[in-house]
Amino acid sequence: MNLLELAAVVTASYLIGSIPVGYLTVRLMRGIDIRDQGSGMIGATNVLRVLGRGPFVVVMILDAAKGYVPTIVTWYIFGTHDLQVAAGIAAVLGHDFPVFIRFRGGRGVATSFGVYAALAMPLAVGMFALGLFIVLALRYMSVMSMVIVPGGALVLLILAIIGAGEDFTYTKAIFGAFATFFVVVTHLPNIRRLIRGTEPKIDAEVDPSRAKVGST
Repeated sequence: MNLLELAAVVTASYLIGSIPVGYLTVRLMRGIDIRDQGSGMIGATNVLRVLGRGPFVVVMILDAAKGYVPTIVTWYIFGTHDLQVAAGIAAVLGHDFPVFIRFRGGRGVATSFGVYAALAMPLAVGMFALGLFIVLALRYMSVMSMVIVPGGALVLLILAIIGAGEDFTYTKAIFGAFATFFVVVTHLPNIRRLIRGTEPKIDAEVDPSRAKVGST
């Protein structure tokens, strides 16, 4: 890995991550700024509040793709885990601090999941299954986010420690630590609401007066 390759990967990945999918979706469908709605974030959960379940699913998939595509492409081009992780970190930073909309982005959960999928697809499948179970059982999107992202980080670290294979390196564990830090910090308000018992469940995320557009 040289500095030119690192700069090219980080720049391209950051710009891809900066594509404000949620912002653009709400702007096109409603003509409003999603950052003035709900949590003020541009991610899929806030899209759920504003537009309903259909756009929520689309935005979640596209936000995950912003992490998956640059990370997996970097691996196929350069074949190094270090650059692959650099691409993933840059993509998440792009989503959280998008240059195209004055650095006011989201929490990076779906984008982090996309990076996990590129780093270790079996792990991402397990994370998805666990996340789906949490949402269906507890009905809290925030709890799901705060469990699967740190959980994925812990698994990557354990696999690196026990030497599970050359694909499980400490570099990948560094991405897990990075993603966990951002998810926990950006969910501090949710943690306080969970403690107080005022955190809204997913059933209450959709405002019926808004969800008519694009909801399914």
